[in-house]
Amino acid sequence: MSNPEEEQNIVMDDAVQALVRDGVVYLEEAMPRFVQDLQRLCAIDSPSEDVDGLNAMAEQLAGLLRQVGMRASIVEHPCGNAVVGTLQGANPAGPKWMLIGHHDTVHPVGSAGAHTRLERERFYAPGTVDMKAGLLQGIYALEHLRRRGYQDFSKITFLSVSDEEISTRYHVGLIRELALERPFVLGLEGARSIGNVVTRRKGCAHYRLRATGLAAHAGSSPERGRNAVVELAHQIVQAQGLMGMRDGMTINAGPIKGGSRANIVSDHAEIVFDLRFLHPEDRRAAEARWHELLRQQLIEGVALTLTPAPSSMPPMVATEQSLALAQQVQLISEQILNVPFDPETRGGASDCCNTAIAGCPSVDGLGAIGGGAHTTEEYVLLDPIPQRTALLAGLIASGGALQR
Repeated sequence: MSNPEEEQNIVMDDAVQALVRDGVVYLEEAMPRFVQDLQRLCAIDSPSEDVDGLNAMAEQLAGLLRQVGMRASIVEHPCGNAVVGTLQGANPAGPKWMLIGHHDTVHPVGSAGAHTRLERERFYAPGTVDMKAGLLQGIYALEHLRRRGYQDFSKITFLSVSDEEISTRYHVGLIRELALERPFVLGLEGARSIGNVVTRRKGCAHYRLRATGLAAHAGSSPERGRNAVVELAHQIVQAQGLMGMRDGMTINAGPIKGGSRANIVSDHAEIVFDLRFLHPEDRRAAEARWHELLRQQLIEGVALTLTPAPSSMPPMVATEQSLALAQQVQLISEQILNVPFDPETRGGASDCCNTAIAGCPSVDGLGAIGGGAHTTEEYVLLDPIPQRTALLAGLIASGGALQR
């Protein structure tokens, strides 16, 4: 980012300041309606594998988008529908924006009824911070911009997909198609504070390592065998050497299986690894080193095959434009909302990784504040929602500064 001394001399536009401050007041008054909308969304079980729930969520979101003046369309897919909303502005030369999120969750059918409750400032529900509340904040931010008559943009697109929580993706092509317009992208994933923004995300790739050996009787002729389990264990230990090989790189040994019976020398074994990395070249370096390690075998004669999964997530790399976008978050946070700016790098991937690799300036983590994601105690904090939503609206309204 730019020099901190220079940042102190940058002052937000008066119109943006007024829009954000008015937004906080308006959204505080709208909170009872917001909570009702959130309860309705969270009452729909929408695990990634449940087509009916995913499609019901898409319909609900489309209806909410139409209420704030967007043209909303359902993008159908046999595995689950996405929803796209578009809003044309009054300035063809102005910035293009895309708000992006997902309406699938990791929670099975039946979770909504069992784990939804309101306790003071906390609203508990499966999928609420990851990320139905964030989607709703995006829609309410657009509502606020509409009531203020703000149209100084070229186009705003709202996208929610149904396949973010799974490794076999089917809407990535849609994301890449919309990214061709090179909009500024605002990710609506959950946050940790009012001034929070995610400026970088690690990429994620899965690899399957298979070991094929030779079976033999473990008691009478073990010397004839080639134990695939032992060789795989050796390779697991070696692969852990990739941990920290480059800044931010991690590797995790995941599900493992092998062998058939304790009295048979195991002739097969396999494991799935999770590799995280900050830059595309980090992954290439890891793979090169990994193949060197595979040649350092403990059990001669065991064949090793390392296969990357067909779907992977690229890293969300910070660029000059994306950091300029994050700086607008800083100015709104510090100068208008009077809260600390809270940037971070996250190890988890999101679809902002796909927009960033397509050349779109992308920041993430602009959704709701909460915790317990992917657990039965998932929740959002209600008190910060007006400020977070007004921040999002102000960020769009400050787009002119990004084009200077």
